[in-house]
Amino acid sequence: MGNNISNSIKGIITKGVGGTYTVRASDGDLLLCQIRGGLRGKKITPAIGDMVTVSPSGDPDIPYVLEKIGKRKNDLVRPPLSNVDMLILVFAVKDPEPDLKLLDKMLIVCGVKDIVPVIVFTKADLDPVNAKKLFDIYSRCGYRVFCSSADNKPHIEDLVGDTASEGGIIAFAGPSGVGKSTLCNHIIGTEVMLIGDISSRLGRGKHTTRHVELFDYKGYLITDTPGFTSLDLFELGITHDMVADGYPEIREKSRNCRFSDCRHIAERDCAVRDDPDMDPGRYERYKEFFVQLYESRFDYSKRK
Repeated sequence: MGNNISNSIKGIITKGVGGTYTVRASDGDLLLCQIRGGLRGKKITPAIGDMVTVSPSGDPDIPYVLEKIGKRKNDLVRPPLSNVDMLILVFAVKDPEPDLKLLDKMLIVCGVKDIVPVIVFTKADLDPVNAKKLFDIYSRCGYRVFCSSADNKPHIEDLVGDTASEGGIIAFAGPSGVGKSTLCNHIIGTEVMLIGDISSRLGRGKHTTRHVELFDYKGYLITDTPGFTSLDLFELGITHDMVADGYPEIREKSRNCRFSDCRHIAERDCAVRDDPDMDPGRYERYKEFFVQLYESRFDYSKRK
């Protein structure tokens, strides 16, 4: 019965726990399924957001079997998702202090993966001065930026604007303890995820979001994701020549560089390095990532 094409159903994976997946069919039905042995043998791992084909399994406990996984337009390791349209990057202004290296790394990933990034700085009421500073820096770079506080949180219409289509996958991502789940719950209007407290000893949040699950809301598929504190660009396949994908202001300024292949590190007549409006912090992080990834090529070749 599992191979009967006439019984096949197309849908999207909205949840996966312990090798069992929930697939949302086009009519809205939620189907419980497991992966077919042939796919498992090919070491194909389904991801939340995958467009898939399932068919009846004959097993009353797990009624469907996952037959085919569609081609992905992108995929992420952190958060573990595929076919993402927009990432809401959530960072606190204070408690914990904003990790701008991590933010810029995530912006690079968005640029490389063709994902629309939106930045939300939470807890703006705890440090309004720094909130405005961060807002100004990233707004000038061309990103959509919002500041959120306890009594002033953006709505999904504010965040999405006209940059995501109906049915698109929108994920909240960022470090632990910054208020991702709180913001996600505020937007969806229900307690879809547990909210953790801040660890006073470590100064960062406890991991309360244990898995990724897509929720249908106002025509979008929205998810919160587990918090994390590190991201290795090299392990994600990001190369030195991709770093500028997370720096639209550098791409814009580089048109005036003397050399078309300028790396914006130490070249003469570099429009990026010489531009007084270039944010020093952003530029230093660009150089750091570029040099690290450039040198990683040689380290990797030695290990092979």
